Amino acid sequence: MKFKSIFSVFIALFLFLSPACSAPSESTDETLGLNADFMRGFDASMVSQLEEYGSSFYNENGAKEDIFKILKAHGVNWIRLRIWNEPQDSTPGQNNYERTLAMAKRIKQNGLKFLLDFHYSDSWADPAKQSLPAEWDNVSSIEELCSKVSEYTKKILTDLKSEGCAPDLVQLGNEINSGMFLTKSDGTTASRIDCYSWTGHTEGNKNLLKVLQSASSAVSEIDSSIKKMIHLASSKGDNFDWWFKNLQNLKGVDYDYIGLSYYPFEEHGTLKQLRENISYLKKTYKKQVLVAETSWAWSMEAYGDSTNNIVWYEPAGIQAAKNLVDSKSTELKNLKTQTYNGKKCVSASVQNQATVVKAIMEATSNAGGCGIFYWGGDWIPNSKIQDTWENQTLFDLEGKALESLNVFLTE
Repeated sequence: MKFKSIFSVFIALFLFLSPACSAPSESTDETLGLNADFMRGFDASMVSQLEEYGSSFYNENGAKEDIFKILKAHGVNWIRLRIWNEPQDSTPGQNNYERTLAMAKRIKQNGLKFLLDFHYSDSWADPAKQSLPAEWDNVSSIEELCSKVSEYTKKILTDLKSEGCAPDLVQLGNEINSGMFLTKSDGTTASRIDCYSWTGHTEGNKNLLKVLQSASSAVSEIDSSIKKMIHLASSKGDNFDWWFKNLQNLKGVDYDYIGLSYYPFEEHGTLKQLRENISYLKKTYKKQVLVAETSWAWSMEAYGDSTNNIVWYEPAGIQAAKNLVDSKSTELKNLKTQTYNGKKCVSASVQNQATVVKAIMEATSNAGGCGIFYWGGDWIPNSKIQDTWENQTLFDLEGKALESLNVFLTE
């Protein structure tokens, strides 16, 4: 009896200390088998600028309502916001500190968890472009660059914390597969400091590691309870061992999550490969793994401006038909396809949008992942912002919630 009592106490203590998103939960989504703590995330980075330009959001009954209230009512439990250092006014999605603060307050007021995505740039950062903020263009040493990263990170988090809206999780850069700070702010000239992740850039690998160490330490210094994530764009059949090896397995970087971008219309691999990547990364690097960005279209039409949509039948719909393959998925049986120019193509519809998101959540959960974040679900048409994403929102052209937003509901 004594042994059983001690063992019971040990088991109870283990479950209590285990990370929330991996611990079993009594409350689950019966259709997908998701824990109640599964991160049903929504990137709301466009909301502030859209609202400033006159856009509004409406619930399914057509009543105007705070978008965060709408999202919570539909099962969303996490909100993601990107932050740019000093964005230019002409850039769509300019996420400066003032907008971030206003949005962060609303997120917390609505009882939602908050992921802050540091791009460490004045504009978009992704595998194809990682530019220094203009204010940092003339840094001349890795020590000075690390100091800039640390000071900026601490300032933003200190200010948010003082306003009662500190993030629960932060990204240390955005889709940093290729590295960080690879060009000056104009994007056309090489940075003075090599921070490439690629093999063969030995000094760059060391510098990138130092940058991440500085960012991670800065977060911990302000609030050790804030979790930290490394974000990589997913890649077909790539488990990123080369990336972690080049960066000395992120020695000295305190982080908790690995985030992957998975867009079925990009060359990000099949759902089967996504499952394999999540499972492998979780097992190998002992971190929680999630899908930090994903989406699919509810229409193939372009609305309201002269821009081309990111998703169109060819090549995006054709690529999606290749990627949305997973024999273990119970959701993909509902996926509708069609023929376009003689090739199999995933159709765009509200039903298909919901099916794709459900399939990605199912694959993520089955692999041991702890959540997903839908990207661009807020980017409805607005005459003052050029929009390539309006056919992938989770709201219609007037800002009314689509039925596909219900994919996040647990009941």
